Amino acid sequence: MSEELQKKIEVVWRALQNEHEYCSFEELNERVVFDEDLSKEDRFKAVVDAVCKYTINTKDKNWIAKLYGGGTDMSFVAEMIISYFNQNCHTYSSSPLFTFAEEQILRKIIGFVGYEEGASGLFLPGGSYCTLIGMICARYKKFPASKRAGLNHPIQVITSVNSHYSIDKGAIMMGMGTDNVIKIDFEKTTPEEFEDIVVKNNVFMINSTSGTTSEGTIESVEKFSRILKKYNIWHHIDACVSGIALFSNKYRYLTAHFKHAHSITIDCHKCLNLNQQCSLLLVKDGGLLSDCSRITAPYLFHKDSEHDIANRSFQCGRRADGFKLWFCDQLDDLDAQATLMYDRNARFKKIIADDPRFTSVLEYSMTHTCFQLVTDEEVQIHEITAALRKEGVFIEYHRDYFRAVAVNDNIDEDVFKSILERIIVVHKQLSEK
Repeated sequence: MSEELQKKIEVVWRALQNEHEYCSFEELNERVVFDEDLSKEDRFKAVVDAVCKYTINTKDKNWIAKLYGGGTDMSFVAEMIISYFNQNCHTYSSSPLFTFAEEQILRKIIGFVGYEEGASGLFLPGGSYCTLIGMICARYKKFPASKRAGLNHPIQVITSVNSHYSIDKGAIMMGMGTDNVIKIDFEKTTPEEFEDIVVKNNVFMINSTSGTTSEGTIESVEKFSRILKKYNIWHHIDACVSGIALFSNKYRYLTAHFKHAHSITIDCHKCLNLNQQCSLLLVKDGGLLSDCSRITAPYLFHKDSEHDIANRSFQCGRRADGFKLWFCDQLDDLDAQATLMYDRNARFKKIIADDPRFTSVLEYSMTHTCFQLVTDEEVQIHEITAALRKEGVFIEYHRDYFRAVAVNDNIDEDVFKSILERIIVVHKQLSEK
């Protein structure tokens, strides 16, 4: 690392210690303006100061809004290593250690799932993209000729009414169209009704969610298993939220059904709190994962390309996100990290249950603390969260309830209680206007 780069990093580090401020887009348009007459060094400092001041710090103890936190120290170190070497994980010859690390950590997670020999996987840029590739694998399994000839007839995917919008996006990207995404209520739909839907359509995949984004619900398709097998329907599990239970000896029982799925998506940058992004797709039939995308490219893949990961990827440019998880697995206690997330959420839910000013919503959620304010005053919930943001307190809402996700490691029970007090105060202020 050059001396000049080290000096720049020191400037960034000092700027990161400053206070952060939340601004509207219009305010940023006025404030993030730089004097053209500044020297190169002063302009660098001005730009860095502005970026660090107006960027939300997800490590802040008042950040409890989203399914990601500030990231662990070890994943930050891994990010530095990845950025410094700037390698492309497409061929082994260009990134040997990163390729080795990705394959090693995939083997470990496949073992947690309980897949047999022949399973495979990939680290991909985001859970939505992982799910898309899972959908493409499912289509290829049912219609192998689609790789060369495409399809000239509609096909359908079944998912729940609570599923992530990535299924709809995947249908758009695959050329299926969202009209061919059939959404049902898994709890209310009977096996007979489900089979009727299958018979009347050309269903190639069902998607279930292990930890829905808005509620943390773990869905089951067990009652449809006979029908799925009868009609050769691929089962994909979107486990972006709750898949990290695989790493916890205490909570791994939540993933016992994973081994029956054909493919699984997991986001380790969510509840495992690694730096973004760290998403992976697991496929029970690893050969199919490779076959559905493999294209001859002799300028890149040579005779000694046994470990070239891009051979089973739709991407050529691949970031070393697998190394990040491997690195943290070597140096952090991922079992403790995953367990802490679930335990912390349980403690937060107890705080809500013990406070008469609030009422719990969605008691079954293992990853979300959802609650309502007990009040007769009509104050819109979005007004409360907007006012809190201006104070530097970030909490999300869904419909008519608050949704706190205990990913951020800097939040403990005392901090959570202080956030609840701020909700009470802000609500009172707004109701008196």
